[in-house]
Amino acid sequence: MDLSEIDFLAKLLAQQFESKISLIVSFDKNEIHINTSFGVSPDQSRDLITFSSEILRSSKDILVIEDYQQKQNPIPLRNLEFNLVFFVGIPLFHEDGYLFGFISLFDDRVKQIDTKQIEFFREVSKRVEKILKEKIESESLQSNELILFGHSSDESPISLFGTEQAINEVKKIEKALRVSEDAFRENFDNAAIGMALLDETGRWLKVNKRVCDILGYSELEFMNLTFQDITHPEDLNADLKYLEELIADKRKFYQMEKRYFQKSGNIVYAILAVSMVKNEEGKVLYFISQIIDITEQKLVEKELKLALAKNQAILDSSTLVAIISTDTKGTITEFNHGAEKMLGYTSEELIGKFTPKIFHIESEIEERAKQLSKEYNRTFDGFEILTYNAKIGKPNTLEWTHKRKDGSTFTVLLSITAVKQNERISGYLGVAVDISELKKAEAEIQSLLDITNEQNHRLKNFTSIVSHNLRSHSFGISGMMEILQNSFPDYFQNEMMQLLFGATENLKRTIEDLTAVIKVNLAQENYEFVDIGIMVQKNIESLALQILESKLKIEINFPNQLLVRGIPAYLDSIVLNLITNAIKYKSNDRNSYLKISSFIKEKMIAIQFEDNGQGIDLKRHGDKLFGMYKTFHENKEARGVGLFISKNQIETMGGKIEVESTVGLGTKFTVFLPYE
Repeated sequence: MDLSEIDFLAKLLAQQFESKISLIVSFDKNEIHINTSFGVSPDQSRDLITFSSEILRSSKDILVIEDYQQKQNPIPLRNLEFNLVFFVGIPLFHEDGYLFGFISLFDDRVKQIDTKQIEFFREVSKRVEKILKEKIESESLQSNELILFGHSSDESPISLFGTEQAINEVKKIEKALRVSEDAFRENFDNAAIGMALLDETGRWLKVNKRVCDILGYSELEFMNLTFQDITHPEDLNADLKYLEELIADKRKFYQMEKRYFQKSGNIVYAILAVSMVKNEEGKVLYFISQIIDITEQKLVEKELKLALAKNQAILDSSTLVAIISTDTKGTITEFNHGAEKMLGYTSEELIGKFTPKIFHIESEIEERAKQLSKEYNRTFDGFEILTYNAKIGKPNTLEWTHKRKDGSTFTVLLSITAVKQNERISGYLGVAVDISELKKAEAEIQSLLDITNEQNHRLKNFTSIVSHNLRSHSFGISGMMEILQNSFPDYFQNEMMQLLFGATENLKRTIEDLTAVIKVNLAQENYEFVDIGIMVQKNIESLALQILESKLKIEINFPNQLLVRGIPAYLDSIVLNLITNAIKYKSNDRNSYLKISSFIKEKMIAIQFEDNGQGIDLKRHGDKLFGMYKTFHENKEARGVGLFISKNQIETMGGKIEVESTVGLGTKFTVFLPYE
C-alpha cells in the first residue's frame, strides 16, 4: 500500500466522525513525520501535533473529549483559526511498547459518539499502524550492492547477483512483504466493515464476511455477479463515472452514498469507498471497495425528519401558544407564530440575538431571584433565574408579566422545560399561554365569591335569629299555653283553645326542624378521622333502654378499626337516626334485628344498616323518601325530618345514601363515605 491509502483513511475517518480535521503522524528519534493532514494547512498542523502529543502521552487507548471547552487549564493553541471543541485520538505503539505515532480528529462543535464509531476507529487505526510499520521498516533497509534477478518463461529464477548483505536485505523485504500480506488478509477477513476486491469489469473477486452479511449473498454467489447487478439503477451512473475518473488517474479514490439490492430484494443504504491497485505497467489489477451499512441510520434519519416536520408543523400551527426555545446560554433559537402574534416581534428580530429576558419585567426577575436565593441559599442572576428549577428537574410553571414590543403588558402562564440529548441539557423550551382574560374572569369570580360569602354571612345571621329569637318566642308562647292549661284546664275543653295549643306545639317543632336543616347546609366544621365502630357502640350504649324495651337484637360486623374522614357531629347524627329508625319501625309480628356491617366499594367505605322491620313501599314512596316532612307509617313520633337531614349531612361530606326495602320484610340503608 502506498501513501494514498493513508490519505484515504484519514479522509474516511473525518467523514465518519463529521470532523473538520484529521491527522496521521509518526515520529522517530530525530524527526516528526506528518503522513497526512486532512482539512488543515501545514503551519496549523504543528500546533495540533503538539496538542495531540501532550494529551495522548499518558493514554493507552482511544481518548475522546466531547467538549474541550469544559476542561480546566486547557492547552493554548496559538495558530489555530477555529475554536477546538471536539477531539478523538489514539496512540500507536511498536511491539516493544514504545510510542511511534498517533491518529487525531478535531472539530469546533460538541459531539457525542457511539460504540460503533469507536469500534470503527479502532479497526482503521490497526490498518494505519500496519502501514506505518511497513513504511518505517522499508525505509530502514539499505543496500550497498545492485541486485539483479529475472525469471524464465516458466517463472523460475534464472539469476541473482549481489553480496551476502544484499541477499539478506532481499530476504528481509520478502519477509516484510509476507507479513504485510498476512496482515492485510487478516484485516480484510475480520474487518468490522464490508471489504471486497473487484476486477476492472466490476466482477467480485473476493469478499469478506461482513459484505456477505450486509447484502445476503454467499461468497460463491458473489463470484457470479458484478457490482452493477446489485446496484440501484438511480445510483449506477454516478458510481461508473467515479470509476472512470479513478482509472484515468483523475482521482486517487472516491466515496459515495449508494443503494444496493439485497438477495431478498430489500434495499440497503451504504457508504462506498473505492481505491485502485495497478501494476508497474499501469494496468488495473483490482479495485478495493469498503462498504459501510447505514440502512438503520437512514431509517432513523427518515423518522427524525418526519418527527421534525411534525414538530415544525405544530410550532407553525400553534398561534394561541407562544413556543420559544433557547440554547443553554439563553439565546433564542426558535420563535413560533404564536409567539410572534402574542409578543409583537418577528422571529428574525430575536433568533440568535436576544434571550427571553427581553419580555420580562425587571422587578419580577429580581423578586424571583430573591425567592430562589432564599430557597437554595445562594445568589442567582441572568438567564439562570428563569431556568434553574428546570435545570435540576423540578416543576417550573409560574405566572409572569410579559411585555410586548409596543410596551403593553399582559399575564402569561409560563412553563420551562430542559431539552436533553444523551442525558445532557442542550437547551430550554418555554411554552407561554396568555391568561390575561382568565385573570379578569378570576377577578370577577372572586367578586362573586365575596358577594356569596357576604350573603352566607347574612344567612348565618338569619339562622341565629331563627334559632335564638324565634325559638325563644315560640318557647315563650308554648310555655304560657302550658301555664294556662294548668291554671285554667276548663278553658282547654274549648275546641278553639285545643287547636291553638296544637298550633303552638307545631310552630315550636317547625322552628326546631328548620334550625337543624339550616345548620347542616351552613356548617363549616373541621373534618377528622373517626372510628365508625366506636361511634356505633357509643350510640347503642346511649339507646340501651329503648333497645331493651323494643327487644331489638343488634349485630355488628366491623373490622378492628374502621376510619372515616368526616365531620364527627354529622356521623354521630347519621348513626343515631338510622338506629332509632330501626327501633321506631320494627315489626311486631316477629323477633326484630338490626345488622350493622361494612365493606369497601370503588374507593368508598359502605356502612350498612339492615333490619327486618315494617319496610317501605319504594314504588309509591321512593322518590319522596328523603323529602322534608315525608312520613310513610302511622307512627306518632314520625316527623319526616331525620332522613332529610341525614342525606344532607352525608352529601356534605362527599358521600351518598342508598336504600333497599320490601314491605313486610325489612329495609337496608347503605351509607357510602370517602375511604381514607
